Amino acid sequence: MSRETAVALRAVRSIRRERAEGNSRGDVAYAVYAGIMVAAIVVVPILRAVVLYLAEPAASAVLVAVGPAVSGTVFALACAAFVALGGVRGPALLSPFLVFAVAGNGHPRRRTLLRPVARSVLALAVAGAGIALLVALVLVAVGTTSVAGAIVFAVAGALIGVVCGGCWLLGQRASAAVRAWIVVGVLATWAAWVVVPGSASVLPWGWFASLFPAAADVADAGLSLGGLGLLAAAALAVIPMLLDGLRGPALLAQAQRWQTAGTLAFTGDLAMAMGEFRAVPRRGRGLSAMGRGGRGGGRWGGLVWVFARRDLVGSLRTPARFVLACAGCLGFGLLIVVAVGASGVAVWIAACAAAIVGFLALGVWSDGFRHVAEVAAAPPLYGVSTLRLVGLHTVLPVVGGVVFSAAGVVVGVLLWGAVVWPALAAAVLSVLLLVLVRVYDSAKGPLPLTLMAPVPTPAGDASALVVAAWQADAVILAGVAVGLTVVSFAGGVGGGVLVAVGLGLVVVWMARRRILAD
Repeated sequence: MSRETAVALRAVRSIRRERAEGNSRGDVAYAVYAGIMVAAIVVVPILRAVVLYLAEPAASAVLVAVGPAVSGTVFALACAAFVALGGVRGPALLSPFLVFAVAGNGHPRRRTLLRPVARSVLALAVAGAGIALLVALVLVAVGTTSVAGAIVFAVAGALIGVVCGGCWLLGQRASAAVRAWIVVGVLATWAAWVVVPGSASVLPWGWFASLFPAAADVADAGLSLGGLGLLAAAALAVIPMLLDGLRGPALLAQAQRWQTAGTLAFTGDLAMAMGEFRAVPRRGRGLSAMGRGGRGGGRWGGLVWVFARRDLVGSLRTPARFVLACAGCLGFGLLIVVAVGASGVAVWIAACAAAIVGFLALGVWSDGFRHVAEVAAAPPLYGVSTLRLVGLHTVLPVVGGVVFSAAGVVVGVLLWGAVVWPALAAAVLSVLLLVLVRVYDSAKGPLPLTLMAPVPTPAGDASALVVAAWQADAVILAGVAVGLTVVSFAGGVGGGVLVAVGLGLVVVWMARRRILAD
């Protein structure tokens, strides 16, 4: 870093501290203290429970069997995800003031923006090494691998983190079209690694999979580890060039969006905060949302088809969100297969993961529910009551969720040989429950001010927990509903159907009460 650039950066940071916009030493010390306490009280017990579960004979056998394939798949999906994430939130993110003061001057951005990127890459490297070491230590504990194999896998995890950091910055630098092509290319190479025999020796996903402790020979790990090292070195080498190519308007737009979202989230309005990142429709303007049949005629016929077509066209105008919804429902079906075939606490882990994935995926097709919540207090549109309007908007999420989740179940059955009918019934009923939860969540409204009142307890003010519970009530309800449905299928399909119907009636009553109250 040149002397002029260093002096300018020190001046900017000094002015920012004087304006009380930066973090003081006390703030940093408190953040470190809070992080250590959270890790000791929350993170460590959770990690211990995970390690103890994975160390059980049945779980460790599954881990050894699927570990290489899962590790390579996670690497590929992480690279694709970080490239996509760069368009929303890149590693070179500063406050709007610092974007003007640091990135808007004549100094090269490879120097003025290097600090946040270095922190992000280091954090990813540490996280990758930690996750890999956690899995490797489980295998060491059960006697499947050696300590040397665990260390090699942890080093590979750190290199993977560096590569993901480079992909993250690449996504921030590239345009939307280039990001889409990069994601498609990464997924295509991953598919080639899965399908084409012998491709593991030339693809990074195969290198990382070959280093999985239960399958790797430490003596033969040098070539794969060297390939990952070269890939990480290349990622570090292109960082300066990518930083210099960042555009000022894009940097400022990201900074302002995240500052606004942070302010909204701090005040408790998570719905508005998430709305800051909702994609703006830019494509499909030529698609007719109403068709030629008017209110109820024409080839679409009836209000059901009119509203279904309108919702479908609306979702197609944001193609990336539509694809994510389809992929999320496929993943939901796969996780349901895993949950139905699991036992013990693994059932709840897989079911809750499926509930979160499915709930987020169906949100793309549930924009109509938000429209209902907005017009609930107004005179009925098109002569349709509020509750009937809700029913008309359920067509797209129900059909799309059932079709793609069923496809995910079929893929899961083909991969793992599970019984198809219990998994398929659990997936279909869970989709219907998640759609009802989406209806319930759409009419939530703003945060009640009464929840912001202090809640004194011996451990301190617990009002933050009350606000967090109010914000996450739909996700909690989704996890409980899907979890109970999947667990009930262990006693038979009939019992699972009865439980799902009972839960559905409860959610319908809750949603109806909330909608009519608005």
